Parts: sequence; structure tokens; C-alpha cells
Amino acid sequence: MKKSSQNFVGGALVLSLGGLLAKILGALYRIPLTNIVGSYGMGLYQLVFPPYILFLTVAQAGVPVALSKLIAENNQLGRRDSGRKVFVYAFCLLTVVGLASAVLMALLSGVIARMQGNPDTAAAFVVVAPALLFVPVTNVLKGYFQGNMNMVPSGVTSVIEQLVKLAVGLTLAYRGMPDVNKAVMGAVWAITVSEFGSLVIMSVVYLVHKKRNRIQNLQLKKDDATEITKQVFALAVPVALGGFVMQLSQVIDSVMVVNLLTVDNGTEMYGLWTGPVNSMLGLPIALSSGVAVSALPDITKSYVSGDKERLACSFNSAIKLTLVIALPCAFGMIALSAPILKLLYSGLPEHEIFVSSVLLSLSGLSIVFLALLGTCVSVCQAVGKPYASVVMVALAIVVKAVVNLILLPKPEVNIYGAAISETLCYLFAASCVIIYLNKSVGLRVDGYTCVVKPLAAGMLMTLVITVAIGFAKDVFSGTLGTLVLIALCAIVYLSALWLLKVFDKSEIALLGKRNKANLPAQNVGE
Repeated sequence: MKKSSQNFVGGALVLSLGGLLAKILGALYRIPLTNIVGSYGMGLYQLVFPPYILFLTVAQAGVPVALSKLIAENNQLGRRDSGRKVFVYAFCLLTVVGLASAVLMALLSGVIARMQGNPDTAAAFVVVAPALLFVPVTNVLKGYFQGNMNMVPSGVTSVIEQLVKLAVGLTLAYRGMPDVNKAVMGAVWAITVSEFGSLVIMSVVYLVHKKRNRIQNLQLKKDDATEITKQVFALAVPVALGGFVMQLSQVIDSVMVVNLLTVDNGTEMYGLWTGPVNSMLGLPIALSSGVAVSALPDITKSYVSGDKERLACSFNSAIKLTLVIALPCAFGMIALSAPILKLLYSGLPEHEIFVSSVLLSLSGLSIVFLALLGTCVSVCQAVGKPYASVVMVALAIVVKAVVNLILLPKPEVNIYGAAISETLCYLFAASCVIIYLNKSVGLRVDGYTCVVKPLAAGMLMTLVITVAIGFAKDVFSGTLGTLVLIALCAIVYLSALWLLKVFDKSEIALLGKRNKANLPAQNVGE
């Protein structure tokens, strides 16, 4: 039993690290791609993603997450055949739905492109459409292994997928230049190729597993299908709705930004917003996303057992850790936006670097609000109130759309309106969910220990960096100077955390336990 537990923890670690590395690789991929295709090309590339991810969310419908949970539950109860029946059902369902989604996107490619204000993206939607079949089926296979407590295939495959996309995408994009449309098409092809590769790998792993364990094929009866449908969708619907609503935020930008901007280079502006800026914002979100997952086991256990004191402690610990990670990233992005962008996006013209740096400064705080929102949404799921967070996020998206309508058409605001609306959107959503958790569950954020102390550490870091740049601007210019500034940020911030005693010994011990906690199924299909 001890060996099994060790293997389980090791597998969970592989999955967590694999998922984190995959997200980081995905964010970093946009840096060289932007330098190759430029802002207009990045605009075309990024216009593809919001509709694609929205279609994908519908195609998966939260089924992979439900699958992994149901398999784990049935295995725990000794009903392995029931778990395998759920797998067969999910595999058949998402194969059909995925194929239908792929065909539908291909047929609607022209309509979607016109809605976004750039017909050049129509062919890209056709190219990426097959991935709508590959991804759901792959995630069903991942969900099967995760439900059986084997996390290694999922973690490793996610990393391989990103590496293939990076290698194929950059190669095809480079070879396609100077024709921007051709280069972007190559980058989009890489998505389909990498997802097909993931499907092949997971299929081979499953077939080997099936043969090695002598697993027999199972036939689903009508009664089985009816019961499984109820079980799956009871778990899947909240997940699907949450994913759908969150993705609407990006869809709104893809439709509104290019159409509402009164400048001629709307696609280029959208490319700067979704390329350099969002790639920078995505990295800290990837780092903080693990907090939401790690907080769930302890919060769920505390809530179910009725231990209010432990529940409050776990909640505040999760909020504090989220802010400890997010705040320095946000302040660092704001203070060092221009040097960081110059370092990473040397291929962009000076005026585009300037626009991107202003966008990054304006949207830097959205890192904090989005990270808090992710943690609080997970808490809502843990206490059995998933639909409440969905409603509040939906209201926040309405706020975003209204702000976009007001700001984007103003020439003096231009693309900066998108950054302002995003920050306000996530601020509104995070505030609403925190207030709701307080009113409905009695969870209250400890302002001094969870907010004031991390905020003070972040502000001290920002002050030191600002003074350093002010007194020795020439010393900190260039690549080496930027790297020194980033290192100085880290040293000052960590020192401030220690001096302010942000974490006590009991919390450090709790964090160590959480690193061993496992709820990897929550990441299926991301």
C-alpha cells in the first residue's frame, strides 16, 4: 500500500509539472512566433483561438473531467467494469460530438471570419477544425488513465504536444514568410498536427495498457447508457458551463476589438493585445493555477466534515498563496513592461513595443484578479456551489462588453480600452465571488495577513526597482540590465516576505502537505 501511495504521489507530481510546463511552453511559443510573423500575423493567428476554444468547450462538454471522477469512484467501490463502461460511453459520445463540431466549424468558417472583421482567417478555421475531433478523444483517454490513478501519460503527452507545436509551428511560419497569411497558416497547421500526435500517443499507450492488463471489450446496454448519461452530465454540466462562460470573454475581444476600433490597423492592434501582452499575462497565471487545484482537497474535506475553523484556515491560506504569487508578477509587469518586451520581442518596431508596454501596464493588475477568481471558483466547486460562480463570471463578461462598447471606438483610447475592460471584468468577477462565499458559506478573507502583508512586500519590491531605474537607468538598460532587474525583483520580494513573516511555520507545513495532495482530474481537457 505504501508503494502504491508513493507511485500515486509521484504520478500526480508528473502531471502537475507536465501541465505547468505545457502551459509555460504554450505561452512562450507566442514570443518567437510574434517575432516571425509580426503584429498583423499574430492578430490573424490569435483571431482563430477564441472561436476554436469555444467550439472545443462545447465539443468536450466537461465529459473528460466527469469521466476521471466516475472511474475513480467506481474503482474505489470495486466496480471496475462500471468504470470501463463509463469510458466506452464517453469515448463514443465525444467521437461523435467532436466530429460534428469539426464539420460545423469548417462549414461556418466564412461566417465566423466575417463576424470577426477579417475574412483572411476563414481558411485557418478549416485547417484547425480536425483538432475538434482529436482533442476530445485524446482527453477521454487522459481521463481514463487519471481515473485509474496513472498520471504519467497525461503529463508527458501534454509536454510532447507543446514541443511538437512549437517545432512544427515555428518551422512552417518561418518558411512561409514573407507571405504573412502563409506563415500564419503554417502556425495553425501546427495545432492540428500536434493534437493528432497527442491522439496517436495516447491511443498507443491505451492499447498497450489494454493488452498488458487483458482488458476485455464491453458492450453497453440501453439501461447502462441511460444511467451513465445521468451520472456524467450531473458532473460535466457545471464544468462545461464554467469553461464556456470564461471563453466568452476571449470571443468578445475577437469580435469586438477589430470591429470597434476606428483605426486602420485594427488587426495589428489586436495582435499586440493577444500576442506579446497576453503571452506575458499567461505566464504568472500558469504559475498560480496550481493553487486552485491544491486547495480543493483540504477545503472539500473541511466543508463536508463541518470543520469551520479548518475551512476558514484553508481558504485564507489559498487566498494568501494566490496573492503571494500573483502580486509580484503584476507589479513586475507594470514596472518593467518596456524592458521585458524589448528583451523578448526584439523583432517588433519601436512604436509597437511602446503600445504593448502601455497595454501590459494597464492590464497588469488583471493577473491578480484572474488568479483570485480561479482560486475562488475552485472553492465554489469544493463547497458544492459551482453554478453561482458561473453566473457571476457571466455578469462580469457583460461588464466587459459594455466597457468595450464605450471605450474601443474612442480614437484617444484605441486598443487600450481592451486592457481596461479586461481588468475591470476580472475585478468585478473576483469581488462578486469573494462576497458570495462570505454571504453563503461564511468564508471571510483575513485582510491583514492575506492581503496587506503580500501587498506590502510587492509595493516594497516596486519601490526598490523604481528607485534603481531612476538613479541608474543606463546601468539597467539592455538585455543584461533587464535580467539583473528581474533578479533584483525576486530577491527584494522574497526578502520582504521573510521580514514580514507572511507565512508562519504551520502554514509552511500545510503547503508541504498540499504539494502531496492530488486532484489532477480537474485539469483534464485544459
